[in-house]
Amino acid sequence: MNLMKTLTLKNLKLNRKRTIVTIVGIILATALLSALVTLVSSFQYSMIEYQKQKDGDFHVKFSNVKMSELSEFKNNRNIESTFETMGMGFANLDGCKNEDKPYAYVMATDEAGFERGCFKLIEGRMAKNEDEIVIPRHLKTNGRIDIKVGDEITLDVGKRYDSNTEGVISENCAYEHEAETLTDTVTKHYKVVGIMERPGYGMEDYSAAGYTFVTYSDELAAIDNGTKSEASEADTTLTVYSRYTQKALRNKDAVTADIIGVDEKLFEKANNSSVEMSSEESDRFLKEMENAKYDIYMNGYLINYECVFPIDGSFKALFTVAAVVALIIILTSVYCIKNSFNISITEKIRQYGMLASVGATRRQIKSSVKTEAAMLGVVGIPVGTMSGILASLILVKVVNALSAGWLNVALSFHTSLPALILAVILSIATIYFSATGSARRAAKVTPLEAIRNTKEIKIKSAKLKTPAIIGRIWGIGGVISYKNIKRNNKKYRTTVTSIVICSVTFIVISYFMSMAFSVVGMSYASADYNIGINMSCKKDIDIEKFSKLLSGIEGAEDYLVGAGYDFDVSKPEYTKEYGEYCRQLYDDGEDVSQMFLITVLDDKSYDKYASDAGIKNAAAGAILVNKCTFDVYNENSSKYVKKEMELYKYKAGDTIECGYNVYDDASSDDNAAEGDTESSTDDNNAVEGGTESSTEDNSGYVDEETINNGVRKTVDVTIAGVTDKVPIGYNGYSNTLLFMNQKGFESLWGDGKNGNEIKPGYASYSAYVVAENADEYQDTFEKETEENPEYSQISFYVSNLDKEMRDEKSLFTLLGVFAYGLIVVIALIGITNIINTLSTGMELRSREFATLRSIGMTDKQFVGMVRLESVFISVKALVIGVPLGILISYLLCVMMNRMDDAIIYEPPYKAIILCILVVIMLIYAIMKLSMTKLRHNNIIETIKNENL
Repeated sequence: MNLMKTLTLKNLKLNRKRTIVTIVGIILATALLSALVTLVSSFQYSMIEYQKQKDGDFHVKFSNVKMSELSEFKNNRNIESTFETMGMGFANLDGCKNEDKPYAYVMATDEAGFERGCFKLIEGRMAKNEDEIVIPRHLKTNGRIDIKVGDEITLDVGKRYDSNTEGVISENCAYEHEAETLTDTVTKHYKVVGIMERPGYGMEDYSAAGYTFVTYSDELAAIDNGTKSEASEADTTLTVYSRYTQKALRNKDAVTADIIGVDEKLFEKANNSSVEMSSEESDRFLKEMENAKYDIYMNGYLINYECVFPIDGSFKALFTVAAVVALIIILTSVYCIKNSFNISITEKIRQYGMLASVGATRRQIKSSVKTEAAMLGVVGIPVGTMSGILASLILVKVVNALSAGWLNVALSFHTSLPALILAVILSIATIYFSATGSARRAAKVTPLEAIRNTKEIKIKSAKLKTPAIIGRIWGIGGVISYKNIKRNNKKYRTTVTSIVICSVTFIVISYFMSMAFSVVGMSYASADYNIGINMSCKKDIDIEKFSKLLSGIEGAEDYLVGAGYDFDVSKPEYTKEYGEYCRQLYDDGEDVSQMFLITVLDDKSYDKYASDAGIKNAAAGAILVNKCTFDVYNENSSKYVKKEMELYKYKAGDTIECGYNVYDDASSDDNAAEGDTESSTDDNNAVEGGTESSTEDNSGYVDEETINNGVRKTVDVTIAGVTDKVPIGYNGYSNTLLFMNQKGFESLWGDGKNGNEIKPGYASYSAYVVAENADEYQDTFEKETEENPEYSQISFYVSNLDKEMRDEKSLFTLLGVFAYGLIVVIALIGITNIINTLSTGMELRSREFATLRSIGMTDKQFVGMVRLESVFISVKALVIGVPLGILISYLLCVMMNRMDDAIIYEPPYKAIILCILVVIMLIYAIMKLSMTKLRHNNIIETIKNENL
């Protein structure tokens, strides 16, 4: 046995090139696996840190906890740690512009609360004593109260009292307007020492009536330090933010139900979206929650991110992707390394035969191959593991360096020892499976077969007949190449199979990642603006003059002003698909009428939009947006499918008869915007044109009662062009959109035909701005409109979406880094596999090529022979690989549809084209380099050489 090991080691040293190629394959496979688990671990850790910053470092929030009960949380073995806040009360804010949020809610905490709560400081510092306070940024952007760091403020802090219920209103309840007053007020003086981002919704509810101001609490600090007992302030009410242990997190529903004193099974069932509750159970659950010991809020995203087992929520998709990628890496790596072993065994077949002839057993020959694999693994696995970790670290550092200042989420490098051990085990398994088949094959070789060395060559006269066209085009070199491919079919098949696997892998993983990214995109569609403005006025607004106001403010990178008018079209020219969808949606046997929104844009925005859409002579009519995405019910899968469809058959030059009503009370401002609640400021949906699509379909159906109400008028609108693009602010609309400029819209009423000299009612005015600095832009805009008497009759409702836009873009960037990073990883595997297979194959055939050249083959014939082989390999590999990749990606889509919302399959055309180009260029480059190298080899030395 020692002799066999010595011989194996000597062969590795003699065949340095093949040994190095194989070790590189092992290093790459191990590096990719370790990089994958490190990147997944880093991604998970980054998302956890992001969620902690966004909503706080806690799992469950318990409200209305008495100070005397705090020890129950501190001593609970299921709770890892806690931090507490104390509600000091509410105070009126003079000059607040948000009528639904008129208060400051003063909250007190200690060092632990400042550190682990979602208080993201953007200016100044945190409070260090009870006379200092930190205010939120949205006090200025939403409430329009400008308080700066260093200012001293006085607040009359008290309780909210509801005169209707004659009770105290809790901190998270919406403002009751006339029904509530503040009682038991105490005057407090504070110095503002910091400004923070808006706290997460676990600390400041969406509908909360007050802006959260945070001060320091000596009491809480003393309790945490152990210098004061909870019993001394037994009646004080706290909010406790609890972080569960990992074990408790896996049974979070049972642990939480036990703490608040409700039925465990009922609570667990209510929090399981996949289980349907009966009406009786729902009523019983609501009653139990009303009588629960504490009110709760669960930090769901953080729980999902940290609770690895059972895998739930967002990371279920992440780990599924990682598992698929790991499997692909293993399969491709096994094939890549196995190729090296197979090629090695093919060339060493005579050696194995000689060993068998002098008494080596099959077991010893098998052991020799496995020993070779182990020796290669001892070198390759540690180097590969460290390389993967180093590559991940470099990637994270580079992304953070390039994104500094604009990425709102910092990528964190994080390694997991169990994950790295798993990567090493998978690498060992990869090498083992790579070597096992080759070892079995080597052990089966008999001495006679080894000496004759004819097993790899299959000769059949019918197959060796060469088509005449090959000889005419490629000459004698091409004929020899064709015959060689047929004779050495096994080697040729190995090369083709290697390229097929790489092509299929790249196509499938590209489709998988693009599908995952599109699903996330539909759920978290980013706004394409950061300042939204709704306007309400009882007279027409000059949008051209208003657009000049917007563009004149410093920092406006892009803007749009629009006036929207609602029209209805009776039985429009639907496409077949959309017509069937509408009839099915409204259960109508005939084509239903549709609401068309005609939006008049300022001239500059309209011209830019027309240019982007590629529409010429756009001023001659209206631009129709003729594509939209709907949730279509799929009866086969019993799920809703996100489907994009063309809406109408209209084309440029067609005319649409648009109807509208003129009412007797036309002077009323039916289109005035609602009052400015905080939800209309912080939520993208509240601003017209928000990008989040509602679950309720709003495709614009108009019933007959609405159409016939009032005086019916019609106007003919000419289509100037059809597009699927929309201007900024209008992503996510499900109504039919038509865009016109001011002159074109006015011309509709210029001739007085059909009695249409009366325009529709008042428009809904809106504007969208992409500002370099949203806060400064909003300040300047509001200052200029307040000082200009021309705008005194207009009510402006400004929504500053800068933080939401930055957060969403940061999240997409984070997802994109890892998604496309995985695609690059897969491409790297494929390219390496192809290079390894082709270059090794060419090297090992150098004696064959030298023999041909020794009997008179010219360089031109040699080049022709190799090029023809390249053509055969490329064409056959792509003809098999591309359709197979499409088929597997389709099956993957079908499989995903069974687990989640149905998705319409679209072949990954970009990945397919890229795959074809890369394979052709790569094979050409490898063959060319190999030919150049082989032409310079000494013919006699190459023929004599046994070790390549």
